[in-house]
Amino acid sequence: MEKIIEIDLDNEDDLFECYNKKKISRDLIQYMIDSMPRLKRNDKLKVVINNKIKGNIRCAELIKQAIDEACDRSDFRFHYTNMKQIWFLILGVIALLVASVIDGEILKEIVIIGAWVLLWDVVEMEVVDDINNRKKKRILKKILSSEFVENIK
Repeated sequence: MEKIIEIDLDNEDDLFECYNKKKISRDLIQYMIDSMPRLKRNDKLKVVINNKIKGNIRCAELIKQAIDEACDRSDFRFHYTNMKQIWFLILGVIALLVASVIDGEILKEIVIIGAWVLLWDVVEMEVVDDINNRKKKRILKKILSSEFVENIK
């Protein structure tokens, strides 16, 4: 069965960013992600672009490039989050080790709480950020590999 994502582009403001007419709108890419239908194993995805923009702008290739750039940003965000997790883990373990040698009860508890906050941030980043990032990238890859049809009106 064929599933369709339909995009109506009435003017250049629908396609490009407000302040940079060389970049595709992030809102457009987010709309494509949000409107992604649930696909089964044998389903095919088709992106239909109804292009009503004056000036013969070929939107399909521009949108594909923007999706590819979004995948690259997703890879960077994944790497950045992993590096942040490593640092938080190291700092949390060091704080727990420091807490084990501190004699003052109140200061020891403060350091232990700070260490656990860092360690729980590592877990939260893995559960929330990494899972959402992987899901977004998987959707972008499916959209990028789909058939694009541009209807120029």
